[in-house]
Amino acid sequence: MGSLQADIQEKQKAIEQHHSDLLALYMDLAKSVSLIEENVSLGYARSEYEQYRNTLQKWEDARQSFEQIRIYIQQMEDRSRKIKEIASDIKALEQPKRKVHAQIGAIAYEAYGSESLPKYIEEVCQPLFEEHQRKTRKLEERLDTYKGKLGKQILHLRLSAARRQMVGLLSKAGQALVAIGCEADLPLDRHPEVMKQLVRLRKEEAALKQEMELHQSAIARLRSEEVPSPKSRLEERSQAMKKEEKTYQKAAYSYGKALYESLPDSVHAGQIGQKAISLMDQITLHRSRIRKLEGDIKTLQNLIKVQELEAQIELENQKIDHLQAQIETFNRQIAQVHASIQLKQNKISELLPKKEPESNG
Repeated sequence: MGSLQADIQEKQKAIEQHHSDLLALYMDLAKSVSLIEENVSLGYARSEYEQYRNTLQKWEDARQSFEQIRIYIQQMEDRSRKIKEIASDIKALEQPKRKVHAQIGAIAYEAYGSESLPKYIEEVCQPLFEEHQRKTRKLEERLDTYKGKLGKQILHLRLSAARRQMVGLLSKAGQALVAIGCEADLPLDRHPEVMKQLVRLRKEEAALKQEMELHQSAIARLRSEEVPSPKSRLEERSQAMKKEEKTYQKAAYSYGKALYESLPDSVHAGQIGQKAISLMDQITLHRSRIRKLEGDIKTLQNLIKVQELEAQIELENQKIDHLQAQIETFNRQIAQVHASIQLKQNKISELLPKKEPESNG
C-alpha cells in the first residue's frame, strides 16, 4: 500500500506541473489571439476578451505608475552618489595641488630673496615671507655667534622647526599666487614640469566641478518635481501593481481557456496565427496527460481500497474463526454441565425412597 501511495503522490505532483504549464499556455494563447482580436473580431469568448483587455490596461497603468516613482528614486540616488564620488575625486586633488603650490611658493620665495619678483607679486608674498625670513635670519646669526653647546642645540632645534614651517608657508604662498593667476609672471621657465602639473590639475578640477554642477542641476530639477515620501509611495505602487497583475493573470487564464474551449476544430493558422495553433496543440497534450494521470490515480486508489477491503475481510474471517473456537468451547462446556446435571438427577433418584405399589381393594 505504501508504494501505491507514493505512486499517487508522484502522479499528483505531475498533475500540478501540468496545471502550472496549462496556466502559462492559456495566458500565452490569450496574448496571441488578443493581438488579432484588436484588429479583427473573431467572435469567440467576447466577454472574456473584454475583461482581459480591461485588466491588462489597469495592470499597464499600475506598472507605469510604479516605474515613474522607481526611476525618480533611482535618478536621485544615482545623482547623489555621483556627486559624492566627484567630491571625493576633487578632494583627492588637494594633495597634488598642495605639492604644486609648495613648488610655486618655493620658486617665488627664491625670487623674493633675490628681489626679482614683480612688484604686485612681491606685495602678495611680503606678508608671508618677510616675518619668516627675519626669524630664520636671526636664528642663523645667533647660531653663528653662540658658543655654548646646549644653547646651540636649542637654536638648531628652533631653526629646524622654522624650516619645517616653511613647507606650509610655501604651499600657502603658492595657493595665493595661483588664485590671482600670476604664475605667468613667475620664473617658471626653469621648472616647466611645475607649470604642466598645474595646468593638468586645473583642467581636472574644472572638469570635475563642471560635471558636479550638471548633477546638482539635475537634482534641483528632480526636487522641483519632488514626490512626497517616494519610498513609501513606491511600496504602495508596487503592491497596487502586483494586485492588478494577479487580476490580469486570472483574466488572461479565463480568456485563454474560453478560447480553447470555444474555438472550432476547423480553426486554422490563417485565422488565429500559427503560434496560437501550436499553443492549442500543447494545451490538448497537457489536458490529455492530466486525464491519463487522473485515471491512473483512480485505478491506484481503487487498488488501495481493494487492499483495505481484503484486509478487513481477513480480519473478519479471523474473528469468525475466533468465534467458532469460542462456540466449540462453549458447546463442550454445555455438554459438561448437562452431564453434571444428569449425574445429580440420578443421585437424587437414588436418595429418594422408592414408592410402594398401590393395592386395589
